[in-house]
Amino acid sequence: MLNFTSKFGAFFISASLLTTSFPVQHTYAFESSSMNQQEDITNSYIVVFHSRIDEDLIKQFGGTISSKLQSINALSVSLTKNAALELVQYPTVKFIEQDKQVVMEEQRIDPKIYELNYPKPEELRTDSYYTGKEIKVGILDTGIDTAHVDLSVSGGISFVPGQPSYNDDNGHGTHVAGIIAAQNNDIGIQGLAPNVQLYSIKVLDEEGLGQYSQIIDGIEWATQQGLDIVNLSLTGKESSYALKLAVDEAYKKGLYIIAASGNHSNNTFSEDQSVYYPAKYESVIAVGAVDPFNKHPKFSGSGPELELVAPGVDVYSTYMNNSYETLTGTSMATPYVTAIYALYKEAYPFLTTAELRNKIQQRAKDLGAVGRDVNFGFGLIQAPELPDTTPPTKPENVSYKLSSNGKVTLMWTASYDKSPIIGYNVYRNGEKVKNLLYGFQLNDTVKPGLYKYELSAVDEFGNESQKSVIEVKVLFSDVPTSKWYSEYVYDLNARNIVGGYPDGRFYPEKQILRGEAITMIGRALKLDGSLKATDFPDVTETYFASGYIAEMARNKQVTGYPDGSFKPNHTITRAEVVTLLNRAFALKTQDTSTKIFSDVTTNLYAYEAIQKFATASIANGYEDGTFHPNKPVTRAEMTVFLSKTIKESN
Repeated sequence: MLNFTSKFGAFFISASLLTTSFPVQHTYAFESSSMNQQEDITNSYIVVFHSRIDEDLIKQFGGTISSKLQSINALSVSLTKNAALELVQYPTVKFIEQDKQVVMEEQRIDPKIYELNYPKPEELRTDSYYTGKEIKVGILDTGIDTAHVDLSVSGGISFVPGQPSYNDDNGHGTHVAGIIAAQNNDIGIQGLAPNVQLYSIKVLDEEGLGQYSQIIDGIEWATQQGLDIVNLSLTGKESSYALKLAVDEAYKKGLYIIAASGNHSNNTFSEDQSVYYPAKYESVIAVGAVDPFNKHPKFSGSGPELELVAPGVDVYSTYMNNSYETLTGTSMATPYVTAIYALYKEAYPFLTTAELRNKIQQRAKDLGAVGRDVNFGFGLIQAPELPDTTPPTKPENVSYKLSSNGKVTLMWTASYDKSPIIGYNVYRNGEKVKNLLYGFQLNDTVKPGLYKYELSAVDEFGNESQKSVIEVKVLFSDVPTSKWYSEYVYDLNARNIVGGYPDGRFYPEKQILRGEAITMIGRALKLDGSLKATDFPDVTETYFASGYIAEMARNKQVTGYPDGSFKPNHTITRAEVVTLLNRAFALKTQDTSTKIFSDVTTNLYAYEAIQKFATASIANGYEDGTFHPNKPVTRAEMTVFLSKTIKESN
């Protein structure tokens, strides 16, 4: 275990948190070792601000900034004692505390304990096939021996001044890492969660020395990197408000912080044997040790904050230089809990932070007094159960109702299964739009169109049920489903190719412009529609369709007029639309039969395109045998042409 102690004594400066209507009071507490400190000796402090970090203020007092502790609005600084006493008076400063140093303390116990047949790590997970896959675990310690053949380190960082490498030069961190993640190979040992992604977060030097600010730095880094769990096999006898703020903030963001309760000499609970910091904080999982007989060893910290216990006596694990060592202490118990937390995180991927923590507490093997007690907490941590791979039943009685402005309310009845249902997945047109953790109703606001909603239940093991399906029609006010073109209008609307107007209407009989038609085809082709310059003098970069016109011109799918213009705001004809579609899409069917239209001669530029799209029943003629190639196309006709083409294309 690593024990926080103060190298120069405990010098603490705090500003009481009072309302602005009262004067700020300050408390100064000194231990005897600090009473004779010289006023001008430079010490390390953590300066916490009420809101904005003020680096200039530190510099005004001759201070040196070591690092920013962003999550708690603080700085790690070097200041003289006099400067610190003056700085705490500033209203922007919330409080200042001495950045206490860290020193390593190895605990050895009676020789009888070394002779005991201590349970091997894998015995805790005999019935578990979880390995911690894809779970990110950080070790805040002396580093990890990255060259050890039994360990695989995914990355890391060092917050030890002057030591950029996160490699271990002490051994303690490597021992902790092996308990968690020693590889499943033919050598050495196997950790409880060998497939976790292991990160070395070095906060202690080769002598086991460090500072609170380095611990805070490590926790902040773990949160920023998206780690799931951090292991702190280290303790401090003194509280730190800055450290508490940091662990509380990290826990809110979903980081599990698992810390040793501490090593002591007494074997009965007393204030002197209480849980140390940071394990004492509510947001941290406090871990104690048990001996091979599941008894409370005399060294293990006790107290009402204790949450779980794990083996901590005569633990064999990896060490520096490809070696292995046997160590004892709550430092060894803590990584057992960290590893099993990783197994639970893998087993129950959809549980919230609080739900997973509660499940682990409930599954712990009760030891000592019935229920939670000061020596064992909730009890000996247990590996998760084997997963039930039977998918849950799907949601039933799915229905919906429509409100104004495109609001769809989906409703269904709950699924009932052996394994608890922890949520429902909602899909719209094949894409997941929501993972609903609670409730049996969902509000979704959509544009007019045809939508297929699918709902599935998810149990606590992550098994997903079959999907229940319901189709929803959200209509334009002027496009009833009885119209010949309505199916195609709603198809393109659902594909985000065409939309309506702000008044909720579609205006199907409105003639479509060349720029509008090109935009629809460009969206269907998924071209880059961002505004850009074109080669046409009448299509400026700011024109809404400039991107699609430029892209299709570059692909030779569209051309301008002989005078070099494009005429984007002119109406587009039936012959022009069919020609564009023929250039842009390849149809599945290639019928070579000929359609006879009285107004379409073989020398018409669009003749072949009209023949191809007419035989594919995409662009049909009129009852009188004409095609009307020069007739302007309406919005309704354009949606029919394009929707049919998309469905018939490769």
